[in-house]
Amino acid sequence: MPEKTLEKLKKTIQPEWKACFFAALLVGFLAHFYKLTNHLPNWDGLVFRYDPQNMLGLGRWFLSVVCAPSSFYDLPFLNGIIAIVFHALGAVCICEVLGVREKTTAGLIGAVVVSFSTVTSVLMYNYVADGYSIAFFLACLAALYLTKEKPKYWLGVVLIALTTGIYQAYVTVTIMLILLKMIDKTIYGNVSFGKILKKCAWILASGILGMALYAVVLKLLLAVSSTELLEYQGINDSAALAGLDLFAALYVVKETFLSCFFDASNGPNVYVILNLIVLAVTVGYYLKYTVRNKVYKHPANIAVALLLVVLLFFGAGALAFVNASVDYHNLMRMGYVVFYLLFLLIYERGQEHTETHTAIKRWIVLVLALVIVANQVVIANVSYHKAHMAYEKSYGVLVRIADRIEQTPGADTCDRLLVVGALEDSEAYSVNLPPEITGITDGYLIRADDETVGQSVFCSALNDYCGKQYVFVSGQEKQAMLETAEVFSMGIWPANGCVAVVEDTVVVKLGAEGEHQ
Repeated sequence: MPEKTLEKLKKTIQPEWKACFFAALLVGFLAHFYKLTNHLPNWDGLVFRYDPQNMLGLGRWFLSVVCAPSSFYDLPFLNGIIAIVFHALGAVCICEVLGVREKTTAGLIGAVVVSFSTVTSVLMYNYVADGYSIAFFLACLAALYLTKEKPKYWLGVVLIALTTGIYQAYVTVTIMLILLKMIDKTIYGNVSFGKILKKCAWILASGILGMALYAVVLKLLLAVSSTELLEYQGINDSAALAGLDLFAALYVVKETFLSCFFDASNGPNVYVILNLIVLAVTVGYYLKYTVRNKVYKHPANIAVALLLVVLLFFGAGALAFVNASVDYHNLMRMGYVVFYLLFLLIYERGQEHTETHTAIKRWIVLVLALVIVANQVVIANVSYHKAHMAYEKSYGVLVRIADRIEQTPGADTCDRLLVVGALEDSEAYSVNLPPEITGITDGYLIRADDETVGQSVFCSALNDYCGKQYVFVSGQEKQAMLETAEVFSMGIWPANGCVAVVEDTVVVKLGAEGEHQ
């Protein structure tokens, strides 16, 4: 009976799971309610207002499957709720991976995860926010099954393949959680060097099998559908392992970590200062624990723990070792949240000499964690405010250009659109608050055509917001038109002559693309 099933489920749910889940929901609403209740598309959102998410050419063969239940529309509230719920569920899995038993620790993990800057970036790509959040949940679930006392390696293999099939970057979440679990067992669990090594070997084998399963399914689907991998972010090179460059990868790992947590290029800021404090407290406490509990008497365990800590940096940037040219933007950095988890675990790990020392330690962690969460909530809301302003500014320009088109003789009979160049201040795809929030710009959303993925932001926006039905000109045909004297002599927006009709095509010149002297 449903009632008995629900009653059994209720008894199964642990108090710390509830604390984590509901803390994540509460903080998720505080951080992201602005986005949930407003239509704030970015440039991709203007193109993918409705799209079946067939991203096989990008290697994301499972994305359309997980996005299908919520429709393929960009639905701010529904997709946003799904994203918050699945990040909350992923946080619950993290609590179980780490064996968290204090409700306060669990609640802080849920709050930190759902307000992390990558979640803000994910919601700016709202049309796939549901799919990416499910990828995060599956990645956490994979780590859970792989690190259990009685692991289910076969299930971990399948979950890794599915996670990667949604968005490749989320495999780093699984890697980071497994490394954190091993560090935790080594330092606090007093697990021997041999057991850790054996466990890591089995998990590594499972990870390799998971990636192999992902690759096999991808190759089969590519062959069946006669599709080729795109050049976007070096996906085609990554699949062929043609972008391997160890030293370049190490550079990417270093720069990505520093930019993620310690970017003070625009001067000191609250975010960087908080991260420096967290780093100092974390390193200080682990050193103190190691000395006080004479862990140094077990040099093999110390060596393993240090190696695992170093591997955290490589695990977070793992994709750079597959393709060193990858642009590790914030949308791909969900694995970096594990660095905060290393700090949060201090709340309930390690036995202090007195109750007073325990209280001091816990208050330090609690207060710092709450300040981190509060700052992340502010960053999210500032991000959405900037996105709102960019959208309004872009919409205003779009309407002005549409008016100019309608005033151009012959434009009313055209159904083709050639877009030349892009508006000035339309190339940036991130704002540095800090941290860098991918998917938001202070400039215009109307970007240059991207023929790699076959999209024209300007054409899509004109069709959706101004009632047009244009097909955008691309490829060799576009290149041929760019070289004509008629197009070359046109002015650049907003100058006179920036809109013209050439045969059956409306030409809008937003920038200097394709000009020849």
